[in-house]
Amino acid sequence: MNPASIEALLTARHAWLKGDSGDMDEALSRADVTRFIGNNYSLFEQVRDRIFRATESFMRHVEVVPESLTPDGHQLVRMLLQHHLVIHDDEQGHDICEVRGRRYMSGGWLEELAWLAAMDCGAEEAFYGQVIGWSVKGFHGENEIDLIMRRGGTLGFVSCKALRSVFDSTDKKHRNRLMDAVHEADNLLDHFGKPGERVAVLVTTDLFDELKGTPRYMALAGKAAVLDVRIIALEELAYGKLVAALASMWEERTE
Repeated sequence: MNPASIEALLTARHAWLKGDSGDMDEALSRADVTRFIGNNYSLFEQVRDRIFRATESFMRHVEVVPESLTPDGHQLVRMLLQHHLVIHDDEQGHDICEVRGRRYMSGGWLEELAWLAAMDCGAEEAFYGQVIGWSVKGFHGENEIDLIMRRGGTLGFVSCKALRSVFDSTDKKHRNRLMDAVHEADNLLDHFGKPGERVAVLVTTDLFDELKGTPRYMALAGKAAVLDVRIIALEELAYGKLVAALASMWEERTE
């Protein structure tokens, strides 16, 4: 075992990789559509919400493309069809989404985007959708980590949350989910990290008011600062910016 591998570093911390991680070959095979979504998330919301709009339970036959969809929107649907994330049902005449595509569009794409960016940001090794088992003082458990990456002997952790892009300060449920995400990320670092290592929350919500130059959710920004959790929000979701944001986790290390 490589003494600097993720597996070896976790073993020294009374933890271990449990089961398989996300399928890296599959993530690479559809990297084009994943990056396209990251670069055009608001557009993706229109397509995704059109598919899932009717009910909490899945409606199989739903028209994916409304008449008002832009050329970029049609391009996105073509890419989803090409990768069989959406399937054309000739009998019904609709583009439909099955279980595999639903899993991807409900948030799996964001983990894959994070992994792709990690591999381009200087990480020597990274896993996404990885369950980690642990044992502490006779107690045992497991956690699923959306992204764990390594450079040298240093680990970085990222929690991915695919949420609504528009932040509404009056929406308590949305605020709570964002705050919970910061605490969840901090717990990951407390449990599996070492001094000097970093953790981030990658979230698809617009959390910075460019006109005012201030965070839209000040309490969240303050809590993240206190806990030293890096928030990577919609403003940095475009692929080049995301790569830079993950790279900054190495650069901002505290010794």
